This record gives sequence, C-alpha cells and structure tokens, in this order.
Amino acid sequence: MVIAGCQSPGSQGVGSSATKRKAAKPSVRGVVCLFDHRPWLNADAAGDRDPEGIRFRVFLDSESVKGVLREGTFHVELYQIGRRADGEMERTLVSDWHYPTSRFSVVSAKILGMGYHLQLRWARKDIAGHEIELITQFEDRGGNITRSGTKRLRVPKYVS
Repeated sequence: MVIAGCQSPGSQGVGSSATKRKAAKPSVRGVVCLFDHRPWLNADAAGDRDPEGIRFRVFLDSESVKGVLREGTFHVELYQIGRRADGEMERTLVSDWHYPTSRFSVVSAKILGMGYHLQLRWARKDIAGHEIELITQFEDRGGNITRSGTKRLRVPKYVS
C-alpha cells in the first residue's frame, strides 16, 4: 500500500475585533489519504474492464490524536494530466466532489486510527489510460480547510 498525504495547518478564522475573541482552532491538523495498490472502481454496466472511479481511505488527525472522526465536508478534485502539442504539461479538472463526512462508511486502521472510505465515480469515461492527480481537502463546521498532499496515479486502460 502507498500512503500519500501531508499535514498542513488549516486556515484560522479571525475573531471579531469588537469582542476580541481568540480565533477558533481548526478541528483537524492533517489529512492522510491511503490508496490500495489497485484503487479502481469498475462501475460500468456495460462490463468493460476500464475503471470508472476510485476508492481510498482518508484519516483526519487532530492536534493530539491520529484518526479522528469529525463532522464536515470532503472536497476532492480530480485532474487529468496530459501534454500539449508544445510538450508542456497540462492539468485539466475533470471531476470534483463535495460530500459531508456522514455520507461515507467509517473504517479503522491500527496505526492510523478511525477514518473514512471514499468511493468516487468520475464524470468522464475517457480517464482510463491517463495520468491523474487527486487533491483531498477536509472542511470542518467552522470553515477551516485542511488539505492532503497531491496524489498522482496512472489509470489503467485495458485492451479488450
């Protein structure tokens, strides 16, 4: 298995100057995404072998605990990577998802704690055979956003 993810502090809100309250700390300090060797979903009714989506696990770390469950929203962006005619790399957003954490099943990993199992279908069928990048973000109820590291994968394309 490959672990991809990084920790970054979430943005912190600013308290009202009139009340001079302290800014609320983000409930999550890190987002760790765990991908299996073959994370592909085959959800095609036609039955071809090319993937139509991806599945992976997401673990949220608080300041003091790994693998916490929190109410909030996952924002996941999928970019297709290609080359233009001049050889320059091109990233094209092809799917993005915005779902509450309550939509996903809960998973457990001994080292990483509790997390979420995401299964996402992409919007276009022509992703197979291309390189992709995934970016996963968690937004807590206070609006603080914490981002995972970028994960790059090559989606298999099968010859029938």
